[in-house]
Amino acid sequence: MKEKKVRQLAAVMFTDIVGYTALMQGDEEMASRVRSRHREVFQQQHDLHHGEIIQYYGDGALSIFKSAIEAVKCAINIQRLLQEGEPVVPIRMGLHMGDIVYNQTEVYGDGVNFASRIESMSVAGAILLSDKLNDELKNHTTVSTTSLGHFELKNIARPVEVFAISNAGITVPLPSALKGKQQVTSKTIAVLPFVNMSASQENEYFSDGITEEIINALAKIKSLKVTSRTSSFFFKNKNIPIKQIGAALNVAAILEGSVRLSGDMIRITAQLIQAEEDFHFWSETWDRKLTNIFEIQDEISLLIAEKLREHLGHFEIQDHLVDKQTDNIDAYEYSLKAKFHFNKWNPEDMRIAIPLYEKALALDPNHAESLLGLADCYGFMATTGFMPYEAAWKKAAALTNRALLLNDRLSGVYYQLANIAFFTACDYKESFKHTVKAIALNPSHVEAQQFMSYLYIIAGEKEKSHEHLEIALSINPLSQETLFFNAYYHYMVEDYTTSLKQLDECLAQNPKNLPALTIRCYCLLKLGRYDEIIRYMEDIPTDFLVPADQTGLTGLAYALKKDFTNATKYLKQLSEQAQIPEGFRANSYVFLMYAVMGENDKAFAWIRQAINDKASLLLIHFPDPLVNPLKADPRYPEFQRTLFPEDLPRETRKKKKDLLDKAAVNTYATRLLNHLQQKKTYLDPNLSLRTLAAQIDMHPNQLSWLLNESLGKNFNEFINHYRVETFKMLSKDPKNAHITLIGLAYESGFNSKTVFNTYFKKETGLTPKQFLKQQQ
Repeated sequence: MKEKKVRQLAAVMFTDIVGYTALMQGDEEMASRVRSRHREVFQQQHDLHHGEIIQYYGDGALSIFKSAIEAVKCAINIQRLLQEGEPVVPIRMGLHMGDIVYNQTEVYGDGVNFASRIESMSVAGAILLSDKLNDELKNHTTVSTTSLGHFELKNIARPVEVFAISNAGITVPLPSALKGKQQVTSKTIAVLPFVNMSASQENEYFSDGITEEIINALAKIKSLKVTSRTSSFFFKNKNIPIKQIGAALNVAAILEGSVRLSGDMIRITAQLIQAEEDFHFWSETWDRKLTNIFEIQDEISLLIAEKLREHLGHFEIQDHLVDKQTDNIDAYEYSLKAKFHFNKWNPEDMRIAIPLYEKALALDPNHAESLLGLADCYGFMATTGFMPYEAAWKKAAALTNRALLLNDRLSGVYYQLANIAFFTACDYKESFKHTVKAIALNPSHVEAQQFMSYLYIIAGEKEKSHEHLEIALSINPLSQETLFFNAYYHYMVEDYTTSLKQLDECLAQNPKNLPALTIRCYCLLKLGRYDEIIRYMEDIPTDFLVPADQTGLTGLAYALKKDFTNATKYLKQLSEQAQIPEGFRANSYVFLMYAVMGENDKAFAWIRQAINDKASLLLIHFPDPLVNPLKADPRYPEFQRTLFPEDLPRETRKKKKDLLDKAAVNTYATRLLNHLQQKKTYLDPNLSLRTLAAQIDMHPNQLSWLLNESLGKNFNEFINHYRVETFKMLSKDPKNAHITLIGLAYESGFNSKTVFNTYFKKETGLTPKQFLKQQQ
């Protein structure tokens, strides 16, 4: 007798205990306790939320619900309960709303497949949802979710937008942390360092400078995501396959090129590569006079943008991407040399960069980029302690304000103003305002995105912080600075284990990364590893940490150990160190010591004094998890409102209007299709989106929008479709039997064998040879 199969729509939950197999191998008794608690909580919560557990397997479960909201509420309660009490059970969860088919022995179908794929990419403590299930939650205000982006999932035809539950107590993973998955790449590019082909190696600063200028120019295009300089330059002088670089940076296209200086002439070559399949789809060479360097950069950047749009899809391109910085080419060269050293981010090179910027400004006092670069140098030297704090920041402020008067459209100016407001005036609101402006001018300004994430997390805005951090990670995935901000985010949301792992990665690459070392110690303190801190502080070289950090971290360890005899001794030392002119670091540790020792009155008295003194470290330490004991005091919220005001400038994201209305779409689409049918301009291998737009009397931005938003193809896909069809027609004609395949491809309008083969297979699913054989 045939078993009856039932099909229904259901919310499907897949779960898995993280690390269960390793636990079984190491501690069978603990593994048994974990599994028992897991099943006890699961059964209890499924009974409460009307769920049906279909199957338990060694370290997980499959269950179904009739309601999406019941499934989500059940998942939230399970995660919270399993994180409390003993033993803690680390599980990951995936949910989807879809069709399932089940009989007496098994359950399968779309719903099960989706939920399984989503669960497998998750992390401990998180609940991930498909876009379909998320849509079911829109009217339920008790559940909050955040998008992690679109992902390709195995055996799922379309890219899937994945969401994470962001209610209190639930882990929200960064998309970059999802296991084995990368977001779908589309309008993304990395510009690799241009090779210095000049006779002198000393001209390397110039090829690096040209690369950076092109990165900055392309970053002005709002809908194009450009990998930052730091991550692009990670691959400098490394012989790594393009596919591997593209995967590491998660980009669709890569630009590489070279620069040759000879007297007053410059030759620049550039080529665009489709990263996943590693084929070149465009290249060009320019020979120009060096005196026209800014016009060259603008010409190159605009043409690169055009070719990217033809290949990747629609975005609007401004009339100009590079502005003329100065009439003095020597001043520009000094500025490039200074930037070359500044980018090495160490005190020795900063001391080389400063006089080079000063030489540039001696030749052109109004070169805004040199003013801003010199301000950056002084800000670095101030925060790292290699120049007197107040004096260096005062110079940085004066230079930045001069740059602002000369050019108020530089994103970097507002980022520097944000730092000045934060570190010299303890003015959170002013710092926030300048950071908003920096991002509005250039959404790809990675330092501003990181700083905005930082400003949000210290104010307790986890979701907004997470959003800006993810943008920074997508732009600059290989930067140690971005990795640090990622680790700091996890520290502030009290995910100390994840933070510790990321900080160890930072320190493996740079053992003298002082911010990473400090927050690593904070993580160890929060994890209760006090003796480890004490031993480390005893063994660390005296020139590695300033005395305040050694004293403060040791004192905190003793205070948290409840060894108040030693804690009091170190508190006294900190109080003495705080009296010297540069004693602000020791002074901040005094505050942390008061907080962990329960000296609330003294801690709040310190806060009042710090507000009067405009001590910037107050903004950093006030929300720190180490001062959690203070947060229950009724005085804490009052100071929080003072330091982190609610009337902040809003981040604006205007929704773009369609470039064409419905009537215009019909008119232009008809005109475009008639033009191609009659004129057959696709047979011209040099046809570009811009020239085609001119032929039918449209603006290139409008034609790009029409092709992508109305006809559903980018320029290359659209035009190459006509070329493929022409090839198929020519190949069937016996008169052309004597012409080679590539000859027919060129006759059809293609100018590259690789591009022809790629698009032909994309259109037909066959290689040209297979197609011809099939026809025969």
